[in-house]
Amino acid sequence: MTDPFLTLVTEALNLMHPRFAAAHGLAYSASEAEEPPAARKVRERSFVMEFYHEFRRMWDQAVPVQRGLGHVLIQADPDAGARTPDLLFWKLGERGAHDERLAAVSFAFLTNPNAVNADQTLLARFRDKPGYSRAISVVIGQRADLPADDVRTPDGVAVLFFDTEKWQAVGA
Repeated sequence: MTDPFLTLVTEALNLMHPRFAAAHGLAYSASEAEEPPAARKVRERSFVMEFYHEFRRMWDQAVPVQRGLGHVLIQADPDAGARTPDLLFWKLGERGAHDERLAAVSFAFLTNPNAVNADQTLLARFRDKPGYSRAISVVIGQRADLPADDVRTPDGVAVLFFDTEKWQAVGA
C-alpha cells in the first residue's frame, strides 16, 4: 500500500513550475558546495517556496482530507530545538483528539552533498524524537549525477528524488 502523504508530496512536487522553483538556480558548483551559503541551503529556498505554494493549493482543495490524512498544516514544533527540517507537517486533532506530528520534510540539491547528509541525519532524529511518523528527504538534481549506489539514507527516512531534467519526482 502506498503512503497517501508520500503520494501527496510527490504530486505537489510534480505540479511545481520550473520558473519559480529554479529562481535561485538548480545546482551548486563544486566550490560553492563547500561554502557557508550552501550549508544554509540558499539555492533550495525558492524550491521549497514553490513546493509550499503547490501544497497549499492542494490543501485549499481539501486533497489531504480526501486522501484520509485529515486536516494537515505546516507549523513549527515547540519541542524541536534550534535546527529543524525545512517543513514540519501536523495533523490537526479533531473530536477532542490532540494534534499529531505527521511528517518532517527536507529539500537539498544533489550538488550540495553536505546538506543532503545533514538533512537526512536530522530527519532520522526527528522521526525518533520528537516523533514524526514520516521523514522525507527530497533530493533535487539530475538522474545522471546520482551516485552508482544511489542516495544512502538512515533507516526510516524516505527519499524522493526530483529529476530536474524530466521535471518530476521519482523514487530514488
